[in-house]
Amino acid sequence: MERRTFLELSGLALAMTAVPVRTAKAQRPLPKSEFDYVDWSWQRWREITGQTRPNVRGDQSGKAELIYLHEQSGKPLTTAREWDARRESIKRLLSEFLGTAPKSKPPLEPEILEETTLDTYTRRKLSYQTEPGERVPAYLLIPKNLRERAPVVLCPHQTTTPLTSGMRDPVGLNGDPTLYTSLHLVRRGYVTFTWDALCFGERHDPARGHYGDAIPFYRKHPEWSLLSKMVWDMSRGIDYLESLDFVDSSRIGSVGHSHGGITTLFGMALDDRIKVGASSCGFDTFRIDGNTWRWSRATALIPRAGFYISSPYINMDQYRAMPDSETINTPLDIHEMLALIAPRPLFLSTSDEDFVFPNAGWSVRQSLARVEPVYKLLNASERISSYFFSGGHSFPPEASGKAYEWLDRWLKS
Repeated sequence: MERRTFLELSGLALAMTAVPVRTAKAQRPLPKSEFDYVDWSWQRWREITGQTRPNVRGDQSGKAELIYLHEQSGKPLTTAREWDARRESIKRLLSEFLGTAPKSKPPLEPEILEETTLDTYTRRKLSYQTEPGERVPAYLLIPKNLRERAPVVLCPHQTTTPLTSGMRDPVGLNGDPTLYTSLHLVRRGYVTFTWDALCFGERHDPARGHYGDAIPFYRKHPEWSLLSKMVWDMSRGIDYLESLDFVDSSRIGSVGHSHGGITTLFGMALDDRIKVGASSCGFDTFRIDGNTWRWSRATALIPRAGFYISSPYINMDQYRAMPDSETINTPLDIHEMLALIAPRPLFLSTSDEDFVFPNAGWSVRQSLARVEPVYKLLNASERISSYFFSGGHSFPPEASGKAYEWLDRWLKS
């Protein structure tokens, strides 16, 4: 059983004002917009880490079109063993961009900070240790009257507004009700878990600006990447869930929109314990999007991808769907990461009118054309599905409904 630590009212009041307290300590003026870039820049990352362009090549290097993955050197793969070998080569190549994670894990030392009883579920706020001295805040939602171990769904948050909202959005304490994924799913009988990603929620200092919290991270871990760190914190959350006697750790899913969508996809690619996933508006491929700017410079997620940009016309204000010829030399693309998920069930919800990922509809369709043959090779064609709609960068009820039904199909049957 977990250790419970309940705070007194005064302590709770202090916890709820954690972000203003941090800002006051910093004694720095707030930017005009919370999305202004203050501390983060790709150039600063290079100065801190001393990183250079990865000296690697992949099957995708030098090719403008997304490569097919169920064949190699012009020959089709015919067995699962052949795919396993290719899968390992993709993982090794991906690790060149995601960097080196710590070799050991500290004790989780979970602490429950507050517990609220609601109509059909209990909401616990807690924290757990992911690196020595680093604690991640999280919410655990538990259906009432559980009679047996329940499946659990991870609900990584999107890029929230405000950025300090973070995990409060999925549990229904802030934001757009269509994105209350954790709340929706606990009412369907799932245990749900959401946490603050680094640079968001209680782990964001507004004075640092957008992604500015990545700078101290890269000072500490110059060989790592923020995206891999986010998956690390996600996986440590799974370690915690496995310790709970009311959770069925053989039935773990993940669902997320936008930033939560890409977290779900990379989480599944890197952690096989996530058995089923649903991603909404979660990605654009490098080549069809036109460049790697969003992944490396507009965000701090995969900075090593920033070496594959040559156009002087791409900048923070103008990078969406801007073609750059250097992109074709990127040694891999996002669809290869997707293929690492096979044969586990995967659902992709995509808007054809996505202003964040303007070419997402084309990217996802082309990716599916490359990834579906891998699922077929593994006798799992029914385990990959998609839904396309027109409706901006969103997760409307018809899309989320299909995603939740997908989770039901694979986690409740």
